[in-house]
Amino acid sequence: MTTLPNLPTAYKAFLEQHDGEAYYLFDDIDGWRFYTIEELTEVIRVNRDKVLTIHQLTAFASSIREYIGDETEDQDGEPYSLDRLAAGLAIGDSNGDVVFLDPADEYSVWLWHHDGADVERLADSFEQWLEMATLSEDDEDSDGDEVK
Repeated sequence: MTTLPNLPTAYKAFLEQHDGEAYYLFDDIDGWRFYTIEELTEVIRVNRDKVLTIHQLTAFASSIREYIGDETEDQDGEPYSLDRLAAGLAIGDSNGDVVFLDPADEYSVWLWHHDGADVERLADSFEQWLEMATLSEDDEDSDGDEVK
């Protein structure tokens, strides 16, 4: 079994009880899904690269670098390096956007927008994110797909 990188205590505690079935409502967006321990260590294909799910941002950053250069930007228009994005730890997704922990910012919670390649800081920590989010009671995610 592949071992996971260093992770914040609150996120590790969440992973121990998370079965992958729950969706969360955050910032009026439904359909936030977090990966299970098993999913985090699965090998997936991102473009031509094979990477662990938790390291998928490494492949995304590599593939967009030739189009946008060495930086993207955050929600305030501030530069955010692709090297920093590549070091992000993918923990979930929302409609194709990747939810990740940023080790360079004390494991704060961020969202990488796949359609614009920009990032958005969501919370100072995973614990804070969980306090602001609510468990979805819908049977559908934000795309209208049935949640199983």
